[in-house]
Amino acid sequence: MANSHSISDQLTHELVTAHLPIWTVWGVRDAGHLIHSLGCTYLTTAGRDLGYVAVSEVPAPREGPLAQIEEDVRSDSVWFDRTTKRVSLVAEFERYAGKQKDLSPKLESLLLAQQRWRCRDATLLLAYWSIGLVSLPDHDKLRSIVREGFQAKGGVRVPGNPGASVIFYQFVVRPGQDGLLRLENIIQRGEP
Repeated sequence: MANSHSISDQLTHELVTAHLPIWTVWGVRDAGHLIHSLGCTYLTTAGRDLGYVAVSEVPAPREGPLAQIEEDVRSDSVWFDRTTKRVSLVAEFERYAGKQKDLSPKLESLLLAQQRWRCRDATLLLAYWSIGLVSLPDHDKLRSIVREGFQAKGGVRVPGNPGASVIFYQFVVRPGQDGLLRLENIIQRGEP
């Protein structure tokens, strides 16, 4: 399982600047999925920097008791332990404009991916980005999706994982005088 302390050491503005100055110094437009791509790239880079085999846009295998659920699960970043070859962390990166309903499906995807990978001890990381500081989501309610499970499409129940480690990070971007968005801060949120 990925260590939350080492993750917090890796998810810093300084390290994003070192790897992706386009996001912190140059600035980007809020066009298409550009910020999503930058976030996914950085989460994967952070995993590699920590020594994991980290991959972006990874489909979870359709195996085991949850294979029949119709949804495909493609995680934004998955970190594999080099020794055990098992999934250590599953991450999603999502835009957040102050609406809880935008993040709930991401926790469902994280839980389903964890179950399909058969790694109940893998850390689940939800990183969300916002323009400026917005009202925070209810992290306990989001965490309860993982602990209690959920009803998937087609009526299949995805069981919860009460022992799962779920961590949250907010990536705060701000518009500059040139109209471009720049990453200003990364804040760990939702302490259990």
